[in-house]
Amino acid sequence: MRLTMELKLLRRDPIVVYTLIAMLAIMLLTRYSRPRLEPLYQEVAFLSMVFIPLVFGMIPGLISADEKEEGTCQALMVLPIKNWFFLLYRFLWVSLATLLLVLISPKILGIKVPRILPVLLVMEAWIYGLMLMKFSNSRMQAMTLAKVFGWLLLLPVAVKLVVEWRNLSFDWSRLFAFVPTYWTYEMFLNQGNLLIALVVHVLWVFALVFISRTS
Repeated sequence: MRLTMELKLLRRDPIVVYTLIAMLAIMLLTRYSRPRLEPLYQEVAFLSMVFIPLVFGMIPGLISADEKEEGTCQALMVLPIKNWFFLLYRFLWVSLATLLLVLISPKILGIKVPRILPVLLVMEAWIYGLMLMKFSNSRMQAMTLAKVFGWLLLLPVAVKLVVEWRNLSFDWSRLFAFVPTYWTYEMFLNQGNLLIALVVHVLWVFALVFISRTS
């Protein structure tokens, strides 16, 4: 019954479907433009993959915003289920969808990725979704924050791409080392520290879960 209600909420605004289609189109366009994008094709291809957790992470954020706006969020709070179980339920299919597309996308893009990359990108779907769930109280607010948080997660990769493209002497992307996607990109380049990458992602997830439970 809960899943049926969530599907109804999504059908009301098909923006997620449109965004998913646009993301796949970007991947295909990136693959088609490979000769023109060399020698930065690998970096551009990874940038297109970062959109995957953003698209699927946006879904629980929009659903939560709708529930807050309609007052159903208060009703859910009195249900005899623990907060962590509810979050696990809400993000389970998001995690599976993100994982599936992350595993497929390297074949679409014609690249190889480290085995840890799907795990990190799934956690980024959680991070993005939890930020929207925590800080948005209406659909309009959720859409605005989706852009803000989306740029936050895309920024380290975009800055790194500019640094490599312009061959800058200082790696300005290091200023965003607190952002999870910075370490995901480092792992993609086989230059990052696996332990640090995992710790940064886990800390973000646990911090957002904690402040969500205490609010």
